[in-house]
Amino acid sequence: MREKYKYLGKNTLVFAISSFGTKFLSFLIVPLYTNILTTAEYGVADIVTTTATLMIYIFTINIAEAVLRCTLERKERQNEILAYGIHILIIGSFLVVVSLIIVWLSGLIKWENSYYIFVFGYFFFTALYQILTNYLRATDKVTSVARTGVISSLVMLICNVLFLVVIRIGIYGYLISMILGPVIGSGYAMYKIKLPVSMYFNNCCDAETKRTMKKFCIPLIFNNIALWINAFLDKYFVTAICGIEQNGIYAVAYKIPTILAMCYSVFSQAWSLSAVKEFDRNDKDGFFSDTYKMYNAFIVCVCSVLILINIPLAKLLYAKDFFTAWKYSSVLLIFVMFNAITAFMGSIFSAVKNSKIIAGTTLISAAVNIVLNIILIPSLGVLGAAIATAVCYAVMFAIRSVVLKKYIVMRVTIWKDILAYVLICLQVVFEHIGNHCYIAQVLILITIIVLYMDCIGVIIGKIHEKHKNKKVKNERS
Repeated sequence: MREKYKYLGKNTLVFAISSFGTKFLSFLIVPLYTNILTTAEYGVADIVTTTATLMIYIFTINIAEAVLRCTLERKERQNEILAYGIHILIIGSFLVVVSLIIVWLSGLIKWENSYYIFVFGYFFFTALYQILTNYLRATDKVTSVARTGVISSLVMLICNVLFLVVIRIGIYGYLISMILGPVIGSGYAMYKIKLPVSMYFNNCCDAETKRTMKKFCIPLIFNNIALWINAFLDKYFVTAICGIEQNGIYAVAYKIPTILAMCYSVFSQAWSLSAVKEFDRNDKDGFFSDTYKMYNAFIVCVCSVLILINIPLAKLLYAKDFFTAWKYSSVLLIFVMFNAITAFMGSIFSAVKNSKIIAGTTLISAAVNIVLNIILIPSLGVLGAAIATAVCYAVMFAIRSVVLKKYIVMRVTIWKDILAYVLICLQVVFEHIGNHCYIAQVLILITIIVLYMDCIGVIIGKIHEKHKNKKVKNERS
């Protein structure tokens, strides 16, 4: 089993470097946004990128996921799978242009004309970036994926400073930066793939592979639309009910949870490869069960720490009117916690090629989210949106936990996990009381650490063992 952990650990380290670029740098630049952009400008920019993200889910039929999954299985002529992915993107791009023109002519959305161009630019280059990096992951060029992520993020960071601080073109500078990152990242990815440009337009993939790819990714359209509903639809509710300024504050509130998202996205990318490669329904060596327990313990502990320091972090990151976003950040941390755990389960469903389960569970949680948004936002405002998002992911976790038993034998202590989740929710309640009850919050964190002491011990042991092996290796050399 050591080889399994070695493979998982190597990929996790590489993706950590990539995630440092894509997540950590974007986290560091939050004070720049909140000092220069108004809440209304940030709210509009968020709606633009959110709309483009929905279009990626619909008009590319999630072909990037199929490129990853099918390339992993196919060892010959893999470039044909990539070419078919690009072919689907080109068709989708044409449909996006038609859709945007119809919306523009109808006047359904009162936007400046330039925003439609930004929506298309973000759609096309982000989708292209996803397809190319998924192909690199599937062909085991994870180091190139990491470099691509760092390059993309550095471009966005530099352009943000240039356009917001030096040239001072406000929201336009922000949106241009968000597009230029994946543009340059995609260019580097194409360089590392080393295919002639003509191959990207050569739709020579065999009919059976095309059918397999569409059969895998089409159910994910409904899954990703539901995920979009869970993560983004509340922003439209907030904009309509509370105003675009409140949506700007709500969008910024996601930045502290980004720290936890960075932790799980690093592991999730590596785990998706190991889940396919090492899948064993009976989990004879306990690889899946042990990994889940350590991963869950890590996510819960980090979540509790971030809730504890949420307000001090908000004082550092959120300038002017944005500071009130702290009220929503801690609730959104609960959403990210459950999202991280359900993503782990989703990788197992992908390993058995059952994307329908992924889609079904996500659709149910999306329905819950819509209902709660309608009920809670009019009475609780932005806080209601955050609560609705957290609850719907808790529902998804509960359903997937039950369904997962049909596909793999997972030896986990569920009562311990449920108790930890309840304590996390209680910690958020304490944080929202008067003086924030820091003593009670610290006691909850200590209790969670004690609950997961065995898992924490294993994690520390593995880190120590890896450091020891590296030291011995260096001494021998």
